[in-house]
Amino acid sequence: MSKIMSLNAAVDTMKRQVNDNTVTTVAVTSAVLLGAYIWTRRRRKSAHDALEERPLGRIMSFTSAAMAMGAFPEEAKVPEPIINAAIFFKPGDCPQERDLVDVVLTFLQYERCAGIPVEGSNEWRIKIGTDSLDPTKLTRLIETKGDDAATYDSITAHMQDSLSQGRGDLPWWELLLINNQGSGMSACVIRMHHCIADGLSLVTLVEQFLTYTDGSPMEGLIPQSMNKKFQRKESKFTLVFKTLQSLAKVLTNVASRFDDDTVFSKGVHKDMVHSGKRKPILFEPIPLDFAKKLKSAANVTLNDILFTCLSQAIHEYCKEQNCPVLRKKGDRVQCRALLPVGFPRPDHETTDKTQTLRNKWAFISCEMGVGVDNQMDRLNYVHNHLKELKNSPYAYVQLIVQETIPPILPLKMAQQTAYDTFVRHSLVFSNVPGPPRPCSFGGKEAVGVQMFFNNFIPQVGIISYRGQIFGNMTVDPDVLPNCESLAYHYSQAFVN
Repeated sequence: MSKIMSLNAAVDTMKRQVNDNTVTTVAVTSAVLLGAYIWTRRRRKSAHDALEERPLGRIMSFTSAAMAMGAFPEEAKVPEPIINAAIFFKPGDCPQERDLVDVVLTFLQYERCAGIPVEGSNEWRIKIGTDSLDPTKLTRLIETKGDDAATYDSITAHMQDSLSQGRGDLPWWELLLINNQGSGMSACVIRMHHCIADGLSLVTLVEQFLTYTDGSPMEGLIPQSMNKKFQRKESKFTLVFKTLQSLAKVLTNVASRFDDDTVFSKGVHKDMVHSGKRKPILFEPIPLDFAKKLKSAANVTLNDILFTCLSQAIHEYCKEQNCPVLRKKGDRVQCRALLPVGFPRPDHETTDKTQTLRNKWAFISCEMGVGVDNQMDRLNYVHNHLKELKNSPYAYVQLIVQETIPPILPLKMAQQTAYDTFVRHSLVFSNVPGPPRPCSFGGKEAVGVQMFFNNFIPQVGIISYRGQIFGNMTVDPDVLPNCESLAYHYSQAFVN
């Protein structure tokens, strides 16, 4: 009996030690993070005071600066991050370069569009260009002739043309005008280096130069409901607990398990190098009202519906390719997406042209449920996972960590952290709101939109416009055989 009592006492002691060690680890990690945050803030204030008199713009966040200098290790050969926002026009109804002068002049009113990123003694800033900059230098005309495919081929061919090299001191953006003289649509592609702005910033910018076809101004594209998902109603104790949980997840995500080597995910691995080959797979536009009826019937969100249909498309693609991993693991397959979460901006930022354009977002990791075989089970799985993420401070914690820890690390270590995070996930999923009614651009009516991005791993871009949901997936066609079938499976997921 005395031996049993001694054993129990020893076990209790060990439990207390484990709990003490856990508390100590969390406390030390939190203290280090808080210290790094305070140090970074003071460093930024010191840099701002020291450079206040210089003709440079406001200090760029680390997220913006990292994309300016290269977010990944050089040996990964990841191209510069360029957002390609394409606006399409009816055949024979293409704007002329002269029609875009006012659009260019509107861009140049914004600090980050009027100069180029430069590295100062401590921080990256925008060096403002001269007022005499010729607007025509920021437009480029490409002539083509054929059907819609000819227009998309031209976009793909120029999707990764550099904006930071070989252009002198021109700002890191341009308007690429693709004039199709055949039967296909023409397009104007707003090409912008990601260090200038994120998706929500671009939506705010778009409101300044797009108008509805009836002449009314465009405003309020970012719904107020986006702010609600960041409102917290939990008790302080619950919020502290969830914050510590999120902090642990953020800090360990870079060392998490790699996604399973399915037919879809096999091109993403620990030794991955960007191949330089990318092809956008266009999704058939989905009627927005139809998607909203689905979400209302299922009592979920529109994003739940879109994410579920993407998951279903990948599932069906793997089945089509006789994926052995899917057959073996079934619903235990791990296939995750990185979701960029944009944070709402206060009015004083969106109305200030020195602050409107910025990168205030963070990646969060989300399981897609690709292995789930039943469509309704998949929807419930996705809904529960996304709801859990929305009800946690995970995104906020990720934002604080990425703006606090990497700036004090050696550059190569910060780049390796980004690399290690990406190669553990299968794709990036981005979804931004667009105008609900027909719009005019350069004096011509826009009939469609797309958002293309050549990322390190497959990238899905979803955007709504005039009652339609447009989308695409940019992939390496050499890695994914018959990748065009993904578009078919995506459309079928909505009607099945």
